[in-house]
Amino acid sequence: MGTMSAPPKTSDVVIIGAGITGALAADALTAAGMAVLVLDRRAPACGSTAASTSLLSYEIDVGLVELAEMIGEESAVRAYRQSIRGVEDIAAIADSLAEPCGYAQYPSICLATQHRHARELEQEAALRQRHGLDAEYWPAQRVEQTYGLPSHGALHTGVAGVLDPVRFTRALLDRAMKRGALLLSRTPARDVVQERNGLVVVTDRGAVRARWVVYAMGYEMPAQLRAGMVALHTTYALVTEPLEELGSWNGECIVWETARPYSYMRATEDRRVMIGGADTPFKDAAWRDRLMPGRTRRLEKRIKEWLPTLTTQTAFVWAGTFGETRDGLPYIGPMADCPQALYALGYGANGITFGAVAARIVADICLGRSNEDARLFRPDRSP
Repeated sequence: MGTMSAPPKTSDVVIIGAGITGALAADALTAAGMAVLVLDRRAPACGSTAASTSLLSYEIDVGLVELAEMIGEESAVRAYRQSIRGVEDIAAIADSLAEPCGYAQYPSICLATQHRHARELEQEAALRQRHGLDAEYWPAQRVEQTYGLPSHGALHTGVAGVLDPVRFTRALLDRAMKRGALLLSRTPARDVVQERNGLVVVTDRGAVRARWVVYAMGYEMPAQLRAGMVALHTTYALVTEPLEELGSWNGECIVWETARPYSYMRATEDRRVMIGGADTPFKDAAWRDRLMPGRTRRLEKRIKEWLPTLTTQTAFVWAGTFGETRDGLPYIGPMADCPQALYALGYGANGITFGAVAARIVADICLGRSNEDARLFRPDRSP
């Protein structure tokens, strides 16, 4: 997908990164009539996008109660509302695409793994309800009766779903190209030079002058540009062989938990169990791979704890790297020393949802439109 030709001499926007966030930004910008060039050192959707288990949720790794203590209740609620809008945007975009991309709406349930967590989830649900956010506390008996899942209680929300991230990303890029975008795969950006009248992006195939450059590279953002902003972690995942039945759960919700690091689970279209978690700090690829057998066993154990009536066989295992910020929020917006260079970094567990938030904000910035919520995600914030 894409070409390996020389880039154009000029472009309104150069997006570095052809994963799901870059594709969402390209779709939004081309819909507004802007000339867009997308660069990636790989083929599209072959980085962390391909490793995503794609549980769509408005949940943020830092709960609303804790986030309110960090940045103030009003700002925390606005951030959660933006996350809800991100999930809704993805649903609408998926519906608008010519080809299906595996999107399906499901509720989300966060299981309390300890007694004390149940009280915390009750408080979380109460605060969300006070601000009109979709959330309900379920006692353990209701969780077990509805889904057959063991817990000490749970937080239930209806704004959630699942997606095939690779199909979605490629469909977005295809639509952007039909509107005139150019996608150069296997073409890394070697340098970005700030000049008086814009930015020059240097590649091995030539240089292109742009009004805006959008960094949508996720954890592969150059270390010097993300220094002090994010901690990198590895998350592990597996998918089982298809099952004839999925117990009382029946794949009818996406599942996660209050434990840290937490596990998260969904069903696939062909009735497999997909589960991830057992996160570790990222050291290097070799260390990550050495840990794979032990982390896989942890995930298999979690399936047995959550779905004790099922007999599963692991079909495939993998790992992905993600970034985590102190406040659980993404970095979106201009670099302090180069306002025409924009971060679109959906760090955290909600990378896809934050990608939709980033696409909206980036489009507003490039088009000169105001966005009152952009301040929440500024790269220079200090929670």
